[in-house]
Amino acid sequence: MLIRNVTALSCASVDVRTEVDVLIRNGKIAAVGKDLEGGKTGKGSVPGGGKPVRPETDEQVIDGTGRYLMPGLVNTHAHTAMTLLRGSAEDAVPEDWFNKYIWMYERNLTPDGVYLGSLLGAAEMLRAGVTTVADHYFSMERVFQAFEESGIRANLAWAVFGVGEQADAQLERALAFSADYSGRNSRISISLGPHSPYLCPDDFLKRVAEASEKLKLPMHIHVSEEPDQVRRSLADRGKTPVQVLADTGVLRPGTILAHAYHATDEDLDLIADRQSGIAHCAKTYLKFGDVKDLAPRALKNGIRIGLGSDGAASNNTMNIFEVGRDAALLAKASSGSAESGKIEEMIPLLCGGGRVLGTKQYGDIVPGAPADLLLINPETANMQPVHNIWANILYSLCERNIEKVIVDGRVVVHEGRLLTVDIDDLFHEIAEHGSSLLKDRGGGPMQTYDNK
Repeated sequence: MLIRNVTALSCASVDVRTEVDVLIRNGKIAAVGKDLEGGKTGKGSVPGGGKPVRPETDEQVIDGTGRYLMPGLVNTHAHTAMTLLRGSAEDAVPEDWFNKYIWMYERNLTPDGVYLGSLLGAAEMLRAGVTTVADHYFSMERVFQAFEESGIRANLAWAVFGVGEQADAQLERALAFSADYSGRNSRISISLGPHSPYLCPDDFLKRVAEASEKLKLPMHIHVSEEPDQVRRSLADRGKTPVQVLADTGVLRPGTILAHAYHATDEDLDLIADRQSGIAHCAKTYLKFGDVKDLAPRALKNGIRIGLGSDGAASNNTMNIFEVGRDAALLAKASSGSAESGKIEEMIPLLCGGGRVLGTKQYGDIVPGAPADLLLINPETANMQPVHNIWANILYSLCERNIEKVIVDGRVVVHEGRLLTVDIDDLFHEIAEHGSSLLKDRGGGPMQTYDNK
């Protein structure tokens, strides 16, 4: 595939290159430069040289005149199947959100429901320019199926509670899934997913960390999401939740820390030292009325940060452009300074989850980077005039501006239409399935969230 005469926007470096051609081969960017057609050498030549750069058919040539090409966005922490619970737990404090709503409803989720919700979430993300998601949920065989069909890139972590009668059985099932599904699809990688320090005892976390080392798989875990989690951990364990992860071996390179929103300064030093990454879910915190300056502090510490939607039950959308705006505004509001959350700091976060996941060159449009790309049409009222191209990307862009989405070198959205999922059929199935999710079938919540 050759994209001609386009304005290339590299998020990681916040760099703009105008009127360039971008060649895609074997799921990666092969060359970027001027006038690539005809096998020319020089700045635009394919690494290694000697090969013609024009695709075999005209259908593989895209005219990018007047368009922006930017890397696909990364959702660094999601519970994608929770799209089925969108709008089901509004205006609730965290304790009620878990105990009265979400952990009651999730008892009713079947593997078929997880598949449908994951397919719906993947469709929503792709249409909104999200090309990679790090998902943390249950029934991961069905999530794998949904993501494989949709064409999205993904990392899957089977969420495991470390308390309750089924804790050991859950862990064994998750480990079996991880071993069985690793390497099945080059687009879909696997992590281990202990739920959190407040629902996983130290010995359980150590077991997961040992399995991570043995299987050579990273980890994805919730930590320090709200202040009571930190207070309870200090009271019960004499350590912050981040210190618990450090002492049990979970805090290590490649670990995704979902939230870490109430991490102390000492915690941030630990995270930086152990080279874990943070998934920042700004909209979730704002919906709970929780305003903290985590992002500016973490960036100052040199910590890798990606943006996350969390679940649609707390965020309502899976749109990472929206989360990026919320993150910028949250940084300004929490610090009381308009100079906080600067555009050049926030733009790299849109794709920052790729670096957290260890994908080299993710977020840049350079040879060797994954061909996960968005073709954006800026010729709409909301994107004009162009005084600051990055300000328009962060604060003005909407879904209708996303014209084409490419994942692993394959077009999955064309002229705003998703090519991989029959949306009408999916909506019909979800309407039939979703009506029973909010029924109280007795038995109480699947876990208990205690803020005392």
